[in-house]
Amino acid sequence: MTSARLSTPPALVAAVLSAFVGLLGCTVAAGELLELVERPNGSTRLDSAITSWVVAHRAAPLTTLAKSFSAVGSQKVLLPVVVVLAVVLLWRRLFVVSGLLVVVWAGAINLYSLGKYFVGRPRPPADLRLVTAAGTSFPSGHATQSLATFVALALVASIVLQRARRPGIVLAIVLAAGVGWSRVYLGVHWSTDVAAGWLIGAAWVAVVAWLLGTALSIDQRLGGTVASRRH
Repeated sequence: MTSARLSTPPALVAAVLSAFVGLLGCTVAAGELLELVERPNGSTRLDSAITSWVVAHRAAPLTTLAKSFSAVGSQKVLLPVVVVLAVVLLWRRLFVVSGLLVVVWAGAINLYSLGKYFVGRPRPPADLRLVTAAGTSFPSGHATQSLATFVALALVASIVLQRARRPGIVLAIVLAAGVGWSRVYLGVHWSTDVAAGWLIGAAWVAVVAWLLGTALSIDQRLGGTVASRRH
């Protein structure tokens, strides 16, 4: 699909929905394939080895750090951040950029929520968990939404300050890595849940990044139209 064909809001919406459906299909397919090598408790040999090592090396400072990372990657933190920034972007008349930021966040949530529903992988045993967690395990919701949202925030920030793009993306990746590690450390996800979440989040935000140039051109046209009407 060429950029010319993506120059209207309906075309952008269609492209995002197509990418969402494709990623969801890949997520479910990966979960089904993973099930072929899973043990009765839902783990694979790699998962069990990593979780056993992490549990054996738990320490109070690491537990505090893990809980902090987990909180940063939760909806309780990401929702207000996304809402505030989206409102600021609307105020600056960056209409489509604001919408795409919301779509990245909401899309990531729906991708992992539907993935969990269709795959239904059990979480690690309750006696390994340091925090409570409901629902199924694959993919990790924290890993999915944190990587997608942090990178999207970094890309949006780079629109305002171009020099912030590289350090912003590096910071986003570091934070997302910490969030993913925390979920394994806290015993609420297998390592393959986290890896899948990272891949899904990266693929989802890549779609947004690809569409961002077209989105900005639409914003400029809309902003120009608003300005001309005022005069």
